[in-house]
Order: sequence, then C-alpha cells, then structure tokens
Amino acid sequence: MLHGDSPRAAPPAAGSAHRTRKNRRRSPVDRPTPGDAIIDRRTALSTIGLALPALGLGGLVRPARAMGLDARVGVGLLRHGEGYDRRPAAVEQLMWEVSKRTSIDVREKPAFVDPLSEELFRWPLLAWIGTGPAEPFSDAQVERLSRFLRAGGMLYVSDASPEGDDRFDATVRREMARIWPDREFGRIHNDHTVYRTFFLLQRPQGRISRQPWLEGVEFDDRSPVLYGRNDLFGAFGRDSLGSWKMPVVPGGRIQREMAFRLGINLVMYATCLNYKRDQVHTTAILRRRRWKVETPYDTR
Repeated sequence: MLHGDSPRAAPPAAGSAHRTRKNRRRSPVDRPTPGDAIIDRRTALSTIGLALPALGLGGLVRPARAMGLDARVGVGLLRHGEGYDRRPAAVEQLMWEVSKRTSIDVREKPAFVDPLSEELFRWPLLAWIGTGPAEPFSDAQVERLSRFLRAGGMLYVSDASPEGDDRFDATVRREMARIWPDREFGRIHNDHTVYRTFFLLQRPQGRISRQPWLEGVEFDDRSPVLYGRNDLFGAFGRDSLGSWKMPVVPGGRIQREMAFRLGINLVMYATCLNYKRDQVHTTAILRRRRWKVETPYDTR
C-alpha cells in the first residue's frame, strides 16, 4: 500500500469529513509555491456564465448562483441514458481521496445535472457514466453542452458496461460527432498532460482493463472531453461496512490504486485552464513524499 496513506474504512458521518479536513495540517508540498501559476477554471466558468446574458445568450446559459457561495470543487453526474446514477458513492469516495492527498477543497457528494439545468456551469468537471445505449441528446442539449465545453468545462465519459457490450460506446461516438462536428474524436497519447497533473501515469486504469488508452477531443490547447472504457468509477465504490463493492481485475489492489490516481489527475486537470508540461511537478512531488506501491498480498 502507499506509505503515508491509509485506506478509507467507510464514508464518514454527515458533516464529519469536512470538519476533519478543516482541522488537519497539510504538508507544505501540498500548497502551490509562489512561482506556480495555476488558473482556476471555476472562476473562468463563472465569469463566462455572467457574461453570456450580456451578449444576449441568457436564455441558453444562466449564471450558477452557487458558484460564489460554494468554492469547493465537486463532480456533476450528467443525467442521461442508462447507468448515469450507478456510481454516486464512488464519486464521493474519489473526492475524499482528492481531499486527503491534495490541497483542493472538495465537495464530496456529487449532484445529478441535466444538460439544460442552470446549474450546469457550476461544475468544472462532469462525468457521464453509461452502461448501455442512450437516446440522442436533443438539439438544445447538444448546443448547451457544446457551449459548456468550449467555455472551459470538462466532461469525462466512463463506459461502465459489461465487457463485450459496445452499445454505450456507439452512443458516445454518435453524440461526440454531434457536439464536436469540427473536431476529431480520437486516441489520447500517453504523454498527455492528464497523465502528469499530479501523479505520473502511463495508462488509464479502472475496475477492468478493457482499453489501455483514453480517447478525447482537442480544443484550444486542452482536452474538454476525455473518454475511458475501463469503468473508472467502478473501482472506487465501498459498501456500508467499508469493503470494496466490486473486485478490480486483473490487477487487484495495485490496479485500484492506479485508478484512484487517474481520478485525482482528472480533478486536477479539470480545475485548471491549462497545464504546461514543464509546469507539472509530478516526479518531484512523489520523490519528496517517498510514496511507492508495494506488491499486496491481497490482489482482489
């Protein structure tokens, strides 16, 4: 297991997690150094949400009221298709890990977000989880998601369908062609910044190992859409007793830890407008913390 980290036994009682985070002392390595220039994507989304009504687009995008009241980072679950509501506890577990390992102030509990909701621009990171085919987005939903993504929002699409079932995959490709008709939806190379924002990774992991790469769209020197087929959030869920809900195959504990690291990298990537590759200090962070993964006895 990781030195310096202990696995979370069970979700804390309501309110206790935030009290714990508020009182804990963070290592100096968790804080940005004076030379680090990290732009907050939430600020950009909020600014755009306020500016669009002045441009006559208020009917399409309304400023999210909670943006200034709740500065914590959270994940919105896109309400669409089959399986979007299968992993809320897993998202909560991931955000707990983000809080524990980084200096980000998080909102652990996710919210279900409709593409036409005025709350859309509140979330710098949306997750669309699917287990089967979905109806096409309406034209209004396509327009709204396109504006959200081009304005600085990010969408992570997670295929949680059984291996051998490609119906959700077909849905994703169909809808990405509608949202991004002018962009190629293709494979993301393993030197992409998302593999370096906090942890240094070589490939995506999840509950399963169906596809050893991510896919996505490149726009304005960033990737507003990333797509993985390894059921990322399926690796995170715990039951009421604190045990893992589902086994991670074939790599067991190490694979689960690598999935958590990818999830943390995604949150870091989504909350910054852009990371330059020479500004990512992953190697130095890991060396200073002296973290490493040992071969576990329990591989499931």
